[in-house]
Amino acid sequence: MPHRYKCSTCDKWHEGFPDVGYDRPRYAADVPENERAARVFLTSDLCIVDGEHYFIRCVLPLPIRGTGDDFCWGVWSTLSKANFLRYRAAYDDDMSDWEPMFGYLSNNLPGYPETLSLKLSVQPQSKGNRPVAMLEPTDHPLAIEQRDGMAIERAIEISAPFIEH
Repeated sequence: MPHRYKCSTCDKWHEGFPDVGYDRPRYAADVPENERAARVFLTSDLCIVDGEHYFIRCVLPLPIRGTGDDFCWGVWSTLSKANFLRYRAAYDDDMSDWEPMFGYLSNNLPGYPETLSLKLSVQPQSKGNRPVAMLEPTDHPLAIEQRDGMAIERAIEISAPFIEH
């Protein structure tokens, strides 16, 4: 059964399921608003907090069982300073042949037990595509859904505000 949703970015209707994302890592959101200009560097894909905490925006895909589609969370991951600087320097290049980089999930996703700081690997992609975040295999429900897939009903529940019924 096809689903449609109206994209909040382009204001057009699309088939499938929308990605649900965060515009900043939790740590940047925790900085008081009146201090953000001095303490947070933030673009749509890169973030530095207090000059010492480095983050990049990623896509965390969850296969939807029986559909061939993914539900994707737009999340942020930590990176080491060295990996962040390397990524930023190559930002406009094809990085799909890079080795995955270690990071920690930097958002709390609703509908799951605590997701902040789950271990993951970040796989850079071809030019113009956000890196893919793959969680460390654990018994956390989010890691299980990424490994085994999620029910279509769950994808509908999460994306309900964006789907035309």
